[in-house]
Amino acid sequence: MAVRIVTTVLTPASSYDLTTLANIKDDLAIPSTDTSSDATLARFITEQSALVAQYCNRAFPIETVQDVIYPDRDPYPYQVTGMLSELQLSRWPIVSVTSVTDTVAVGVTNALTEGTDFIVDTADGWLTKIDPNTGYPTGWSPDQYTVRYQAGYFEAGSGTPPADLEMAVLRLVTARFKARGRDPFLRSQGEPGVGNEQYWIGALPGQTGPFPPDIAAVLEKYRVPLAI
Repeated sequence: MAVRIVTTVLTPASSYDLTTLANIKDDLAIPSTDTSSDATLARFITEQSALVAQYCNRAFPIETVQDVIYPDRDPYPYQVTGMLSELQLSRWPIVSVTSVTDTVAVGVTNALTEGTDFIVDTADGWLTKIDPNTGYPTGWSPDQYTVRYQAGYFEAGSGTPPADLEMAVLRLVTARFKARGRDPFLRSQGEPGVGNEQYWIGALPGQTGPFPPDIAAVLEKYRVPLAI
């Protein structure tokens, strides 16, 4: 059964940066007392973090969001096409579920209770319906569901992103910082006046997207496929 989801961010993250100024300065061996490049590095962190989030089709810091889920129904007389085995939320991993409301008709709602009416798969963002009589999983009726919850990998400003994700951003920022002022197509350069210069045209060998293959391989497991 096809499902449509309308997602609203109720409490956005204070920052979407995937690493810190201190960590990138440590990678670049820049003393903490040297603040001459701080503004540039901070800008690069924000820009590369946004590029990674766009590529992965998701926000990584914890946010409070609301999903309104509409399972597809047939036209009048509105006979349903079946039941949903799980409610797939738009964000994961789930930190906590605040509320789940089942709208069975216009103006008629039921509040569902975690542990009694449903259980949560935090890693995959699934809600599994529980039969109150048997305690076993059952299907979700094709009603309108409103779910309010918190989801994300870390608390912005105080938490730590996944290590491999932060590593990827650190490498991207490092490469960009060290390439400042250099022709981006320069591949190699010989002795001035003696040797020759070679330039990359387009992507690096093996690169099919915006990132080198080793970085893309790290990000692939975080990437959310887009529905067509």
